[in-house]
Amino acid sequence: MKLGILRESKNPPDLRTPLVPDDCRFLLNQFKDLQIVVQPSSFRCYSDELYRGAGCLVSEDLSHCGLVLGVKEVDTAQLIPGLAYAFFSHTIKAQPYNRSMMQHMVRNGISLYDYELMTDEFGRRTVAFGHWAGIVGGWHALRMRGLRNGHRSVPTAAEIGSYQGMLDLLPELSLDAALFVVCGHGRVGKGALQMLQAAGIEMFQPEQILKFPEKPWSQIHSKPGLVVLQSQHMVAAKDGGAFVESDFYQRPGAYMSTMAPYLRRADVLVNTIYWDPRSPRHFEAAAIREPSFRVSQIADISCDINGSVPITTRASRIDNPYYGISRSTLTEIAPWDSNGVDMMAVDNLPCELPREASNEFSQALLEHFITPYIESSLFSDPGEPQHPKLARARLLNQGTLHPDQTHLADYTAR
Repeated sequence: MKLGILRESKNPPDLRTPLVPDDCRFLLNQFKDLQIVVQPSSFRCYSDELYRGAGCLVSEDLSHCGLVLGVKEVDTAQLIPGLAYAFFSHTIKAQPYNRSMMQHMVRNGISLYDYELMTDEFGRRTVAFGHWAGIVGGWHALRMRGLRNGHRSVPTAAEIGSYQGMLDLLPELSLDAALFVVCGHGRVGKGALQMLQAAGIEMFQPEQILKFPEKPWSQIHSKPGLVVLQSQHMVAAKDGGAFVESDFYQRPGAYMSTMAPYLRRADVLVNTIYWDPRSPRHFEAAAIREPSFRVSQIADISCDINGSVPITTRASRIDNPYYGISRSTLTEIAPWDSNGVDMMAVDNLPCELPREASNEFSQALLEHFITPYIESSLFSDPGEPQHPKLARARLLNQGTLHPDQTHLADYTAR
């Protein structure tokens, strides 16, 4: 049995790893016939030497591996025909920018397990970086507030280098009396909430917020406030019926946004939701022209381009995380402009804390995917995996779509 670990091919380089050296060591001790081959990397958050010390082979050649692990999308030049891969393909919503990669995998008989499809029997994701995306996105929300208010010395999470370092700096933040609204309470939302609460921001319930006048938060409270919105606060049935969560997930197009009352009160919007393209957006882009639209900053952790936040026009980068959108022209401008809405739309936030994010991800991957994969002895089995965790995660089987993913048939066709 041979397991491979890719060198990430995204630009700028992604520093994370799907499997950290300590977990490689555990696997090699647990399964005596297993070999782990790691492609050398000068930028990965764990050095080649640490992988060698864990018992791995460091080599460019992954062609003899039964399963190859990565993090983000893979350059097609790195994909070996006929092999099985596992990574975030960002294709399950038929994302146009990754269509050519998916078509290449189909043409070359490649098998693919997608981390987004790794779920438990209730459909809850088991392998994700979301918690750390939320923590770093929450830090950006705090940092953006300081930058808009002229505090230029607050470092990024990447510059700080650790979660503890971020906590140590929280007392130095100079926050004004602003209202932070977090959309979503899943893995990402809880991470953002963890960071905002660590900053000592007082939390309010949605019902409380709606009882306050529609005026600047600073005219109501002398300190910053925080509210978390779940689905029932953000949408309502178009027919006036009661909100039913299962129905919303099945028929999101039958619901409309109810975000407007919060957007008339909030200063900072922290967006963490998983957005179905059939779902309503939080608001339409033209809404930011209205004087009643009070939000001046959006930390869009979800980063769906023209998605739930329609003024997320592009992803930004860790080294240049912010841009502005003009309220009058709806075009991009510099951030911190008095006539603009500041945007943070970094799509690889966990890369700012790559070791901590990789450690948590690796543990989940070990438990929910790698161990079942090895135990099922499927490294050389071209058939459908028998373990339900593996079956749910399989997007392609030797270039053929899994029966649960036939909605991508046109997307994968040449």
